[in-house]
Amino acid sequence: MADRSVAGVNQYVVPRTRAWLSEEELAAALDCVPAVNETLRGKIRWVRSYIVSGDDGTFSAFCVYEASGPDVLMEHAESLGLPTDSINRVVRTVGPA
Repeated sequence: MADRSVAGVNQYVVPRTRAWLSEEELAAALDCVPAVNETLRGKIRWVRSYIVSGDDGTFSAFCVYEASGPDVLMEHAESLGLPTDSINRVVRTVGPA
C-alpha cells in the first residue's frame, strides 16, 4: 500500500452525484474543463474522472485530483458549477503490483 501524501500536496476523490442531467450537459461541461484547469494551474492537478450513468439518465462522477487542500477543490467546483458531495483525502491506494 502506498501513502499518497507528497510534500504539501494530497490526492482527493470528489463524488458528484447527478452532476449532469443529459449527455448534452455532460459534453458542454467537458468543453469548459481545459479553461478552468488553466486558471487553477499550479494549485490543482486533475488526475481523472470516472463518469457513471444513472438509471434515471443522469450522469455522476468520481473525480480524482491532486491539490494542496479542499479549498482549491471547492474553487474548481464553483468555477464549473459542479455539485460536490464531499471532498475525501486519499490516505492509501491499493491495487495489483
